[in-house]
Amino acid sequence: MEDLQDQGVSQRQGQAAATVRYGEENESIKRRRSAGLNRLKKRKRTLYITLGLLLFAVVLSGTSLLMYTRDQHTIAEGVTISGINVGNLTQIQAKQTIDKETQRLLSQTVKLNVGQQAPEVKLEDLGLALTSDAALEKAYAISRTGSVLDKISSRIKARNGVNMDLSQKWDDQKLKDGIDLTLKGFVSPATDASFDITNQNTMNIKKETVGSTFDSEALIAQIKAINIYKPVAEIKVEFKEQLPQLTAVQLEDQKITGLIASYTTRFDPSQSERTENVLVATKALDKTVIKPGDTFSFNNIVGERTVAGGYKDAYIIVDGKFVPGLGGGICQVSSTLYNAGLLANLSVVQRSNHDLAISYVPLGQDATVAYPDLDLKFNNNSGAYLLIRTRTTSDTITIELYGKVKPGQDVTITNSTESIIPVEEQRLVDQTLPHGASILKQQGHPGSIVKSVRTVKLNGKVVSSEPLKQSRYLAMPTIYSVGP
Repeated sequence: MEDLQDQGVSQRQGQAAATVRYGEENESIKRRRSAGLNRLKKRKRTLYITLGLLLFAVVLSGTSLLMYTRDQHTIAEGVTISGINVGNLTQIQAKQTIDKETQRLLSQTVKLNVGQQAPEVKLEDLGLALTSDAALEKAYAISRTGSVLDKISSRIKARNGVNMDLSQKWDDQKLKDGIDLTLKGFVSPATDASFDITNQNTMNIKKETVGSTFDSEALIAQIKAINIYKPVAEIKVEFKEQLPQLTAVQLEDQKITGLIASYTTRFDPSQSERTENVLVATKALDKTVIKPGDTFSFNNIVGERTVAGGYKDAYIIVDGKFVPGLGGGICQVSSTLYNAGLLANLSVVQRSNHDLAISYVPLGQDATVAYPDLDLKFNNNSGAYLLIRTRTTSDTITIELYGKVKPGQDVTITNSTESIIPVEEQRLVDQTLPHGASILKQQGHPGSIVKSVRTVKLNGKVVSSEPLKQSRYLAMPTIYSVGP
């Protein structure tokens, strides 16, 4: 019994102990659960605080970014133009700053060392031009294009230093003129050989002189190579000989040595107006000098025929008729020159014959002119200078050509005439004449074509035979005045 009692007591004690342990376990679980909840609450609170802080940081960062990239209408910090700081300046402020620097640069002088002296000249006076518009535009554009990150990146790079250069340009003509003006007193130009025409119609030759001048191309290249942002160094001017373009030796080879051709025509001195025109035009030709290879023009030498120039009305040929016209008679002068030119073996460039046959030169050897287009032109192919001299008497004009005489040369003109239109006869009644009376008023000429040939002989041997421009003349009727 006692054993059973002891066993019961032990069981009850065990149950009690188990109950105690179960209670203790429940209490421990509760404590753990409570601690877990507390930790979860702390984590949530920490998470909320962290998220809040992150959100605050994002907002703060965004605000800072907006503040950093906001356009304040100034150039980014760290930007320079040709070494001048324009960062944090407005465009107007930057331009004012750069304009002062530009003027300083242009006012710099360069010394041109010519030996004992070194005259100074401003870069601006040598044609240097500086402009800042493009540089200012590029500077202002920094951090103003692209995304926010692009703008930030541009600003950061600019802080490390970004330089824009002024636009630089030289005015070549102003540079040349500026150099020439500055060095004018240090050069001695070459002078060409020259000549005077003597009273004997020969040439008195004066020798040339060799000059000294600077090497313009080399000097211009040195000036353009100047670094205008550093003190301008002195430039040594290199001089060289300047040779004349025409020498006495050349003139000797092209020298006038004597008379090479002459031609004379006669005029009627009783036709006073016509005679005056002939004398005026003849005088205008006198002492004309033509260079080798040049083409000379009768109209250019004689000029326009005007009343102020001394010309009068006299008969001229217009549309196949003789009519009054200013300057009538000067075609005799041009025809006389034409024949002198032919005999001098000059190359004929332009020549026209009259519509009607004239009497002062053979048919085929006349040359009509009318200012400005109808002209007589020769090319001086003689290889030497030509001198035109004119002489007049009471009823003749003579045109002489002086040049380089070719001994043994002989020039002749031959003409062949073909009549194509017969002469008509006109009888005009004149009431002042007695019955049956008849007076010749105009001698007629048939219409004709004239072919001319110029033959050149040297020491009696034909060296050339040249057909000239043929001449075509209208018929001119024979006119009689008759009594009723």
